[in-house]
Amino acid sequence: MDNAEKSLSGQEGLEIIQRMINQAKQQYSDDSFMYLLWGWLVFVASIGHYLLDSAGIIYAPMVWLLMPVGGIISAIWGHRKNKSKPVKTYIDEFNKYVLTAFLVSLCIVLFSMQRLQLNCYPMVMMVYGVWLYISGGCLKFKPIMLGGIANWILAVAAFFVDFKMQLLLLAFAVLIGYIIPGYMLRNRFKNQQA
Repeated sequence: MDNAEKSLSGQEGLEIIQRMINQAKQQYSDDSFMYLLWGWLVFVASIGHYLLDSAGIIYAPMVWLLMPVGGIISAIWGHRKNKSKPVKTYIDEFNKYVLTAFLVSLCIVLFSMQRLQLNCYPMVMMVYGVWLYISGGCLKFKPIMLGGIANWILAVAAFFVDFKMQLLLLAFAVLIGYIIPGYMLRNRFKNQQA
């Protein structure tokens, strides 16, 4: 009877471990969605702004209205993710606080655009770098961490160029910080599922 109980406990332990692994795998898929969503939105908006501004269109900044659309999509997606996730881990809690700090910092920068003027996009890239470096570290995914470092480097470079060049640097920053690592994260998830 004792051996049977030990075997059952061992089997239950393996099932619990397997469930935890599957939950972690799902998190990789979920996280890739947000990196890709925001990466593509900012990429399209910054390239669109650059092209429209180069064509002399005065309403070029209107492409940034994509951001509230992204906010709505993110809110709906986040709400559904939280409802469907039965267990919240310590990493989930930590990421919640880091995400809140990131969003507050980003909002402060964006609401200060008028005062920051030409320094706004370098500050945005700096805040992106912090978020990417920490979230990549939590996921133990170096491409996102390296994307954060690249955003810091591009932020420094952006302080020394004109506005139109900053738009291109911002597009490049999200390409190497969000989009490419997002697809790599998605592929990692698919490989783990196989």
